[in-house]
Amino acid sequence: TSVKDYSVSAWIPGVGFSYNTAPTFNLFWGIHRGFAPAGPGAKEATRPESSINYELGGRYKNSGLAIQATGFYSDYVNILGRATLATTGDDSGEEYNGGKARIAGVELSLDYDLAWQRGLSARVPLRIAYTATHAQFRSAFDSKYDPWGDVQVGYRLPYLPPHQMSGSIGYERNRFNITFSTIALGAMRTKAGKGRILAGEGVDAYMIFNLDLGLNLNNKGTIFAGIQNLSDKRYNVARRPAGMRPGLPRTVVVGYRISGVR
Repeated sequence: TSVKDYSVSAWIPGVGFSYNTAPTFNLFWGIHRGFAPAGPGAKEATRPESSINYELGGRYKNSGLAIQATGFYSDYVNILGRATLATTGDDSGEEYNGGKARIAGVELSLDYDLAWQRGLSARVPLRIAYTATHAQFRSAFDSKYDPWGDVQVGYRLPYLPPHQMSGSIGYERNRFNITFSTIALGAMRTKAGKGRILAGEGVDAYMIFNLDLGLNLNNKGTIFAGIQNLSDKRYNVARRPAGMRPGLPRTVVVGYRISGVR
C-alpha cells in the first residue's frame, strides 16, 4: 500500500597483513570496518550498524600438527537488534539502536594427526577449538527490544556465550571413517545484564556428544550415518520465543549421498 525510497552510501575499507617468520610459523593481523544498513522498513531514528574490527594472530603448521591463536576486538559505534519470530516472537522486523558496544575475545584451535609419525595408511585426526568472548554495552538506554530492555553501561550482551568449545577424534582408512565429537557452551544470558545471571534470564551450560560414520563406495556414492546428542541429554538453548526452547534430543540420521555423477 506504500512505496519507500531508501538509499545508503558507505565507505567500508579494510586492510590485512601476513608475515612468515619461519617456514612453519605465520603472523597475521587485520583492521576492517563493519557496516550494515537498517532495513527498508526501519524507522527514521534507526541508524546503520557500524563497527571497527581488529584481529591479531599466529599460525604454526608442521607435518601432522597445526595450531592457531587469534585475538579479536570489535568496537561498535551502533549495534542493531531486530525483532523476529526467533528473537521476540514478533515478526515485525522492526530494528532497534543499541548504541556503543565492545566485543573482544580469543580463538584457539589445534589439529593433529595421531598416526602421522607411525607410517600408517590410516589417519587419526584430533581437533580441538575454544573461543572466549567478552561482550558489553558502552551506552545506557531503555529499549523496547525485549532481549535488551533497560540497559546500563557495562551490561553484557545476551545470546553470546562467554565460553565455547568443540572437539573431535576420528579414524579414517581407505573408504571408511568414524568420528566422535563434542560441543560445549558455557552458561549464557538471554537478557542484557551484569554480574550473576538471574533466574529466568539465562540458560545453563551444556555439553553434547555426537557420533558419525561414513563409507565411500567410490563412484557409487557414500553411505553415512550419525547419532546427534548421543547420551540424549536434556538441555536448553534459548528463552525466546514463547519461553524455554529445548535443544535437539537424541537424533539418528542415515543416508546415501551421490556426488560428481557424470
